[in-house]
Amino acid sequence: MRVSLGLSFLICIVCCSFGQFKDQIKVSGSFADVPLESIFDELSEQTNFFFSYNSDLLPKGSLYTLSAEAMPIDQFLSKLFVGTGITYSFFKDQIILNYEKPEPVVIKKKTLFSISGTVVEENGLPLIGVNIFLDGTSIGTSSDSLGHYQMSEIPQGLYNIVFSHVGYENGVYQISETNGGARIQNHQMVMSIEKLEDVEVNISRIDRSADTWLSNYMIFRREVVGLTSNGDNCVIENPESIDFFFDKKQNKLFAYAQEPIQIRNDALGYRIIYFLESFEKEIDGDLRFRGRMRFRNMEPSSNLEKRAWKNSRKKSYYGSLNHFKQALLDSDLRKQGFRIYKLKNINQFAVDKTNALSERDILVFQGEHYELDFKNYLIVEYRKERESFDFLRNSNSLAILYPRRFARGDVSIKNPTSQLSIIKLLKGSIRLDLSGEVMDRFGLSTYGYWSWERLADLVPINYDPKYDNI
Repeated sequence: MRVSLGLSFLICIVCCSFGQFKDQIKVSGSFADVPLESIFDELSEQTNFFFSYNSDLLPKGSLYTLSAEAMPIDQFLSKLFVGTGITYSFFKDQIILNYEKPEPVVIKKKTLFSISGTVVEENGLPLIGVNIFLDGTSIGTSSDSLGHYQMSEIPQGLYNIVFSHVGYENGVYQISETNGGARIQNHQMVMSIEKLEDVEVNISRIDRSADTWLSNYMIFRREVVGLTSNGDNCVIENPESIDFFFDKKQNKLFAYAQEPIQIRNDALGYRIIYFLESFEKEIDGDLRFRGRMRFRNMEPSSNLEKRAWKNSRKKSYYGSLNHFKQALLDSDLRKQGFRIYKLKNINQFAVDKTNALSERDILVFQGEHYELDFKNYLIVEYRKERESFDFLRNSNSLAILYPRRFARGDVSIKNPTSQLSIIKLLKGSIRLDLSGEVMDRFGLSTYGYWSWERLADLVPINYDPKYDNI
């Protein structure tokens, strides 16, 4: 919101003669959502410096927020112009502005590659019907009668290739490809060993016929599938494959699945084959679960349903972590609707525009990969879509994002605003491959909007809204 100049800022000049050294001229004040021209006018009036520039140089329609106290004017202008491409120089009583197009983050042209190989049993005989897929994508196949498989036209990047078959241990290999061509990945399947009975005595197995199994299943469904409107349109087709155990000592619920969990997402038109690796839920406490998944397109019953799925997929993608990572690599955060801010303490959450950052503050291209690096926490604001009312009623992150309202119990009645998420790096800096995927599997955690959206709101990591062929 634009605020009148009389209220939005006050400039105090410690030394105002342009004949003095510019580093002796210091400014103090607070600017709130004002255009650059207004800031220039006020600075000129107070400092006797005059701005010289071509009017086409300034970003159209942008408002700026900046606070300073006894800050050298040189430093003030550096902060003001961060991310704009505007450079400045001092000449007598003038501040001359020019535009220097920022060097784009280098992105290599995407190439395609293929993976093929053979899958055998422990005795060396070929194994038919093994599911082979790239984790989190819609790319997958199965082995033929000779144990052979092939996957083609895979975009460059880092992937985990998964080999799965009922009765066998999953096999997982990490594959990174940047130059295209053909890769060979063979695998020998190993018979799985029943593990569900080898639990500690203080953990009790919950009988499927008991009411507690159903209540625990509803907890599992809520945490894995999610509580969004998309979650309401998801069906777990084989709930009988899920076993629950409760540890009374830790007050913790565990879930295991003897076979892949089949999830039908009628909102997005995907079948998700989910390979649950672990699920731990403290009652009224922390949640940890992880797994691997393969997406398969469903067949629409009509053109109307096809269009609905495409639109819903776009809505799920835009503003998501995958969208953010792609916009970050493209140096296109602002245009795509994102703003980023540094945050020191998550228990003192606030979107402070003076802590705004740009892509170059957090991302460095290292030749074969990118490095994401920032201290403490990173706030990610997505301005092209507002929070949903479901989020304001059900999210576990409300106490972080809106602590005062949460304490009063009136978060659910606030007007929805921009979607807010928080990233914390768990291993210092982390690596992203050329397609934006995190190379360290457990390298970051998220809070806020991204942590609220679960499987029901996910699209494959190879999803591209421009080329969504259902």
